[in-house]
Amino acid sequence: MVDLSQLTDDEVFRAFASYATIILSKMMLMSAATAFYRMTRKVFANPEDCATFGKGENAKKFLRTDDRVERVRRIKKTLSSYLASSIQ
Repeated sequence: MVDLSQLTDDEVFRAFASYATIILSKMMLMSAATAFYRMTRKVFANPEDCATFGKGENAKKFLRTDDRVERVRRIKKTLSSYLASSIQ
């Protein structure tokens, strides 16, 4: 079995660990950014999310798309797929 000190001395492992940390941090920040944009612009993806802003027909007006929200969501989706493919 590999000793932990040997593993941390390996340049390839250190590069992988740093890049993985950067990608995971950015992905978590993009989740917060998506939530921020959805709340400030009152743009939601499903009726359960917009239930706090209205009931029935009034809530349906919040079910729409916004360019900024979609851009942040696509970035997060791309990062997730990149991270999943790099682990396999």
